[in-house]
Amino acid sequence: MRGNVCVTLALVAVAGWSLPVSGQDTKPVRQVGTARPSQLVQLPYTAEFKTTRVRTLADGSTITHETTEVLARDSQGRSFQLSSSSPTGDEQTLHTSVNINDPVAHTHTFWFSPDQRVTVTTTPEFGSARASCSANLPAPVPASAGSRQAKSTTEDLGLQTFEGIEAHGRRTTRTIPPGAIGNSGQLVRTDEVWFSTTPGLAGINVNEASDDPDTGKMTRELVRFTPGEPDLAAFQPPEGYETVTQDVHNEVRCP
Repeated sequence: MRGNVCVTLALVAVAGWSLPVSGQDTKPVRQVGTARPSQLVQLPYTAEFKTTRVRTLADGSTITHETTEVLARDSQGRSFQLSSSSPTGDEQTLHTSVNINDPVAHTHTFWFSPDQRVTVTTTPEFGSARASCSANLPAPVPASAGSRQAKSTTEDLGLQTFEGIEAHGRRTTRTIPPGAIGNSGQLVRTDEVWFSTTPGLAGINVNEASDDPDTGKMTRELVRFTPGEPDLAAFQPPEGYETVTQDVHNEVRCP
């Protein structure tokens, strides 16, 4: 099953997902509205994404890197995220990481291929010991000169459908004036993001694009969406993998 999932080039981000897309850049999933997670109706599904990054060098040549993700959520709220990076150069090994969050069993499971080790960590219940975080928050990092001088504008892109999912989009343009960070000319970065507005699927990041003069262009697109219960085999580690269990004893990892 693992091999089939890896070949299905896919992924990224789900409403209420606490795992790192990618990401899906993989990123933490944003939630829409003010309701607590337990009050939100969340439908089961499987989503496949493809992320492409293209950086243009000074001589006009480009470096392209592709990653794929598969995100899934079942009716019990368990979430699955698989991320794969395509081989580059002489490297022919497909590198795959899997994260599974189980709010019922209060566990987080992770494994990485080609390594053959599964780590299972117990997680604290929602809301426990959160007050301890306030004393451990890091000091705010001063904004850079470029950030202080940058001007941002946001454009509402309205509604659009991606693989049958209706989503609302916004485009943010960030402009850094000449000289702000040693740049001889004006620098402009654009970020476009689309979040699902479909009931039961609200907050899923179904499409994303950015254009940065420093890091290049990035697109993350939903390539397949399947409603309904995901394949439970995806929630199990491959046979023969060593399993290591860690108990955090209700400790809280503060941001």
